[in-house]
Amino acid sequence: MQLAEAAQDEAAFSMRVLRHLASRDDGSPRANLAVSPLSLHAALALLAAGARGGTLDEIASFLGPAGGSAHAALASYVALRVFADGDGEGEGEGGTTVRFANGVWVAADLQLKASFARVAAKHYRAEARQAFFKTMPEEARSQINEWVASATAGRIKDLLPTGCLHRGTPAVLANALYFKGAWERKFDACLTRDEAFFLHDGGVVRVPFMSSTSKQCIACRPGYKVLRLRYAQHGGGEQRLLSMYIYLPDAHDGLPALLHKLSADPAAPLESSRTLTSEVPVRAFRVPRFTVAYRTNAREMLLDLGLLLPFDRVAADFGDMGEEAGAPEPLVVSDVYHESFVEVNEEGTKAASATAVAMGFGCAHVEAPVDFVADHPFVFLIKEELSGVVVFAGQVIDPSISQ
Repeated sequence: MQLAEAAQDEAAFSMRVLRHLASRDDGSPRANLAVSPLSLHAALALLAAGARGGTLDEIASFLGPAGGSAHAALASYVALRVFADGDGEGEGEGGTTVRFANGVWVAADLQLKASFARVAAKHYRAEARQAFFKTMPEEARSQINEWVASATAGRIKDLLPTGCLHRGTPAVLANALYFKGAWERKFDACLTRDEAFFLHDGGVVRVPFMSSTSKQCIACRPGYKVLRLRYAQHGGGEQRLLSMYIYLPDAHDGLPALLHKLSADPAAPLESSRTLTSEVPVRAFRVPRFTVAYRTNAREMLLDLGLLLPFDRVAADFGDMGEEAGAPEPLVVSDVYHESFVEVNEEGTKAASATAVAMGFGCAHVEAPVDFVADHPFVFLIKEELSGVVVFAGQVIDPSISQ
């Protein structure tokens, strides 16, 4: 029950993040977008393991009403059970490959508390490594970026930008995630055709659309439809079951309203394998191939969404993480770097994401055939069904843009 409630919070968090990033101030869609709510959640849970007092309470409240212990348990469950066995799994078998890793890099003069190091290693599989931020900050940055690149099969190469670490950096906490999944039923590439995709501003582009004549898991909801595409299971099937969900608004310009609807009620569950199970015959059925990449310093987003104390140079309390030898300055979060990549084609999906926290101081059943033609902006989610966590989330505004 505790894990289920925390997973529902994580799903609601994914919609808050997506809605915040997805639209300009005038409400129009911003751009193609991909984020990993799970990677952000993992980084914040690891950060919470070193927080105390009001800072810990605010991180717990920010993650959702299930509570700090529930979110810690969910992050630990994902690291130790759901994605623990994923190194190289499914490679060459048309199955699923998942890599999930946490890491902590600590300055030589920061005394990392043994209790934090123990919790990080035992519950989050986060190994603590020494980094020479004071004497070789660029070399330390390269070391962390190489770790991220290795964990994401080379998809995320320069998460930490040049100059973001310096001689005063005390620690960096990071999460890296890589996913490669083959569809349970692959699309026949011979059926792929260029068709029109209608942009939110009235423009039109021609892009390759995948198609199929097979029955599909589709639900018709007020104002939008939802498609569930299952990924094949190979090994580890008892621990995870992954699907992609595409939320398609009825109106060509309906994406902002759809995002508002999906994020308006934090307690409303998103579609899952329990609500979207029935396959229905289809008439027109087209989904575009797309590749989406996005990177951001999530500091401002998190502040805008209400996470304040971890960034407050006076009030932040990470006393359970460590302290600099001979200095009274408290630890504080300076920046949160996040990058995601998602590629969808006839074979399946490749996706990667990474988050680095840089520290500083101071369905209804449908019998009749339905259409599902994703020829205008839509939202997509990749969910792990058994835990309920949203692994990736994004929007496709213009699939002709290959990032």
